[in-house]
Amino acid sequence: MSTTPQSRPMACFKSPFEHRGGRRSTWAVAQRPTSPAASRHPLQRGTWGRRAPLVLAVLLVLLPLSGHARDASGLLDLIITPNNGMPALAAPGGTFDAVLREKGEMKILRDGNVLQVTAEWTPLPGGSFRAHCAVPAGAAVGAWSLECAAGGKTDTTVRAVYVFKEFPEYYIIAHLSDVHIGNEDVPGGSVETLRKTVAAVNDSDAAFAVITGDLTHNGIPDQFSKFMEVLDTCAVPTFVCPGNHDRTALHYESFFGPLTYRFTFGRDGYLAFDTKDFVVADSLGEQDGLLEEYRRELKPCRWVIGLTHRYEPTMGMRAQMTLFVDDPLDLLLFGHIHRELKPEEGEVMPWGTTPMVAVPAEINGKYRLIDVTAQGPRPRPVSEVK
Repeated sequence: MSTTPQSRPMACFKSPFEHRGGRRSTWAVAQRPTSPAASRHPLQRGTWGRRAPLVLAVLLVLLPLSGHARDASGLLDLIITPNNGMPALAAPGGTFDAVLREKGEMKILRDGNVLQVTAEWTPLPGGSFRAHCAVPAGAAVGAWSLECAAGGKTDTTVRAVYVFKEFPEYYIIAHLSDVHIGNEDVPGGSVETLRKTVAAVNDSDAAFAVITGDLTHNGIPDQFSKFMEVLDTCAVPTFVCPGNHDRTALHYESFFGPLTYRFTFGRDGYLAFDTKDFVVADSLGEQDGLLEEYRRELKPCRWVIGLTHRYEPTMGMRAQMTLFVDDPLDLLLFGHIHRELKPEEGEVMPWGTTPMVAVPAEINGKYRLIDVTAQGPRPRPVSEVK
């Protein structure tokens, strides 16, 4: 099946922007379909990068041994993925993958209902485990919390598993970016603005929402906690990726885990990646290998849509060859520039293959709905909350 739309959304730019450099994270837990057929049903499968044992050791120091995945500070604990920023999507009787620090008894919980989850466990480098989980056939449609009991404690993470009756051929996604929780130089404040935007998404027909970076303004734990408090009022699955403002120490990883991952929704694939450290055109980084692997796995999908905080022509050449030349994405969604693109001023994709769409900053009340159709993804005009 061709992965090139018959007609394209708006094009993108080739002008360099600010915020270059920074420290590269080594976290590499991710989701993957298990086979080409998996693109028809969302499956989550974890994998570790080459340096994951080091990162796991760091996170074990950073994370408290609390009784919940999302304690008062919101840090990940026993359950790493799925979580409310990278949920699992499955049909009743379908499967999803989880990555946990220990093997244990798995359950899903919703509205007082508790269902046992059978899991097949696989050891991963660094001492963690992947659990290939079966969703009980009687699971009701909607959001479920995921619970695991192991080592004398019970760990529960909310909005981690979403059950869909079916995955439609046509659906809508909501795209937000540049939330900047902690920056209060806006009328009403960043938290209240996000509440209004999430309410607007809830009132729409969006199947899920993607939030492409700068979730926080300073990347500190208190700001991530406030972000998640509002995030959990969203009625649909929410997928996040980091922005340059989020990459202080390992705080983003401590709250959401992997910087690079993928998932499927029905026949379509989504590939989220990080661009904080993109100006290293001649180095083979960990993410380059992951992007090659994930792009190959998503190739059987009808459409493959990229999610990142920003794009510039000066980002690593290996990543660009993978995503825009060798097997071009069908659309790239990003933010960072706090405005829409200006193709008439030369802000066009230099490779001339992958269409790209920037959404203005959510901190200013902006978001965009995108129709995903048989003819390709179709971005709508930007919406604004009042």
